[in-house]
Amino acid sequence: MLAVRVECWDEKKASYKQTRAQEPRRCGVIIRVFRARIRKGRVPDFMRMVREQSIPWLDRTSGMLGYFAGAPLDAESREFLMVTLWRDLQALKGFVGERWQTPVVTEDEAPLVEEMFAHHYARFDKQTSPHQES
Repeated sequence: MLAVRVECWDEKKASYKQTRAQEPRRCGVIIRVFRARIRKGRVPDFMRMVREQSIPWLDRTSGMLGYFAGAPLDAESREFLMVTLWRDLQALKGFVGERWQTPVVTEDEAPLVEEMFAHHYARFDKQTSPHQES
């Protein structure tokens, strides 16, 4: 396993604190980028299900800060995107479970999906620090 030092901004101390490399970030916003390639001929069904099932599911979930659902600009492409923002890792786990690194769709959406991916990122800006290699 790659050795990683994780730093999180501690508001009370106005400084960074380190957490263990084996522990995924438990502080700060988690960005989840979900991509799915939809089976040919099933795009309209998938879009309807995202509107009727996935988005309401997200809206009901505690710790979800926002989302962006994206459809391809290229009419021939069948790859869709959902970017979600989570308060922290615990909130993300509350949504997708302990196997948070695994892509998840609703039971009804699963037959429509040809391939799916989930990628996770730690938010960083002036006051927060992303994972850093050591």
